[in-house]
Amino acid sequence: MTESRVRNLLVYGATGKAGHLVVERANAQGWAVTAFVRNPAKVPEALRSKVTIFKGDLCDAASISAAVRTCRPHAIVDASSALPFGHAKGQPRNNADRGVITRATVEALEADGRLNDCVLLIIGGQLLPEPGGTINSLPIAIMAWLLRTFVARRGWREMEQVVRWCFEETPPAFRFVYARLGQMVEAPSRGLLRPESTLNNIQRGSVSYIDVAEALTQLASDQTRMWERKPLYFNYARGDS
Repeated sequence: MTESRVRNLLVYGATGKAGHLVVERANAQGWAVTAFVRNPAKVPEALRSKVTIFKGDLCDAASISAAVRTCRPHAIVDASSALPFGHAKGQPRNNADRGVITRATVEALEADGRLNDCVLLIIGGQLLPEPGGTINSLPIAIMAWLLRTFVARRGWREMEQVVRWCFEETPPAFRFVYARLGQMVEAPSRGLLRPESTLNNIQRGSVSYIDVAEALTQLASDQTRMWERKPLYFNYARGDS
């Protein structure tokens, strides 16, 4: 007997701006989606009968572990945010701890012997480069310094630590993709976003949340593994942005 072709996707931050669109796209493409949420009432009514809702707290390692071990995902999208902005309008600020999320995820996958069966897609940003990477845009570098120094010092340190941990300290079998995304805007689709694995890349202009969700869903299905354990950017084809 071959393994079921049904693909399981777990989405952290499933009611956020990017997260809920990932849930919609993945569901439409045949994924069995588990939406990890603090408040199930925030899941759009049209989706509630189509996805599995897991009520939990992204600051609670036991809750995250339970979701991973119950869902047995083939891919996980971490659409949470530790910064004091980027949350959906009308919702409280996300206080997710990326360190807790990532370590609990890895430990749960390792305990089940599934490190090689699941890929974690981490939505990063052009404000936080990968280890050894730099920001080659002065305005973005200044914004990153202000956030790191005055606005989100604790959250920033946590994110820096977990990104370094992923690249340098996790078991070699752990599969992850660090997607450095720039400014995401609420706008209609502008076309296909293409992954680019270029060190110190800067996103060319803004991208639509809709297109980001589609790109992440497609990346979750990637069988080549060519984007794993390396940073990448999503950009529109030149001339489209």
